[in-house]
Amino acid sequence: MAIRTDEIQAALRAEELDGWLLYDFHGLNPIARRIAGLHGFVTRRWFLLIPATGEPEVICHLMEEIGFAGVPGRHHHYRTWQELDALLKQILSGRKRVAMEYSPGNAIPYVARVDAGTVEKVRALGTEVVSSADLVAQFSARWSPKQIALHRRAAAGLLEIKDRAFALIGDHVRGRKTLTEYAVAAFVRKEFARLGLICDDGPICAVDANAGNPHYEPDSQSSARIDAGQLILLDLWAKCDEPEAAYADITWTGFTGPTVPSTIASVFAPVAAARDGAVAFVNERLRAGQLVHGYEVDAAAREVIVKSGYGDRFLHRTGHSIGTQVHDVGPNIDGLETQDRRRLQEGMAFTIEPGIYLAEFGIRSEINVLIQNGKAEITTLPLQTEVTPIV
Repeated sequence: MAIRTDEIQAALRAEELDGWLLYDFHGLNPIARRIAGLHGFVTRRWFLLIPATGEPEVICHLMEEIGFAGVPGRHHHYRTWQELDALLKQILSGRKRVAMEYSPGNAIPYVARVDAGTVEKVRALGTEVVSSADLVAQFSARWSPKQIALHRRAAAGLLEIKDRAFALIGDHVRGRKTLTEYAVAAFVRKEFARLGLICDDGPICAVDANAGNPHYEPDSQSSARIDAGQLILLDLWAKCDEPEAAYADITWTGFTGPTVPSTIASVFAPVAAARDGAVAFVNERLRAGQLVHGYEVDAAAREVIVKSGYGDRFLHRTGHSIGTQVHDVGPNIDGLETQDRRRLQEGMAFTIEPGIYLAEFGIRSEINVLIQNGKAEITTLPLQTEVTPIV
């Protein structure tokens, strides 16, 4: 992405900050690289100060200037560490408060990308360091119209592939032919390729007790066989094979029989209610013109599952940011693993995926939500309203 200097500077002034100090070493801060628009081979320490007013300031190693050719502002080059320290002192002179990818108490580890020593170095120059968490969300997690369109295409593809995977399972179970979780995952990957979708890992196909493990992933050596009378969980995530494409990420459950047992249906019901309650909560807040934060949405979903008696079996946060990475840098729907106090803003997207995980089986229902035109839109319709009978 190109630096949106004017918009960032307006946001800095609104937050009474003197600048946003981006820093990276050896790719440890992908957020900084994304905001700066860097591509290619840059391995040495660099800084980019976007001030609240005035021209940006770049500090990079003399040998790596070519990597910063497209970055606007005044460029400074160093060769020695002493020169680096002197240049940092120079560009921070008179700056009282700057934002960095730092999180007090590591409360939001997803944005805690700057090492403690570098934060100490900046503070030693008399400059206060505050978290850039909301800036990161505002300028790195909002989708462009093109990203929204590519996400919708990916979502439609995943829903089609889900149906084809369930059909494959049904055909094999009815014909009593051998089929494993791993074979279903391999089928899904071929379908991704057919539709021009890509992903770094996955997908998940999990049977019965394996579905009770939220991060189970089948392998070629130990995946379970799929037979009649089993619960099947499918978790699929992918994006279009195009630059800056945004992911889609869904989870559905099915049963390899004509009638879903009440023991399974009774667990699906609170999961679906928690999912729908979370979306309703976001929309209520947005209609009222109120701020809504990730941890609050998590609490709304979690309350439903706690009341159902399964609170201790909801093992993870309610959802995560999605973007060019399947787990992206925007606000997560989380009050459990962290307390994500970042606000959900126009153009941001996230999953809602409550789950209940038992020894015998697990249920998760995952949808994608986009904040657009002042409301929370579910982009992965239709909703799953009951466990799907596959056979």
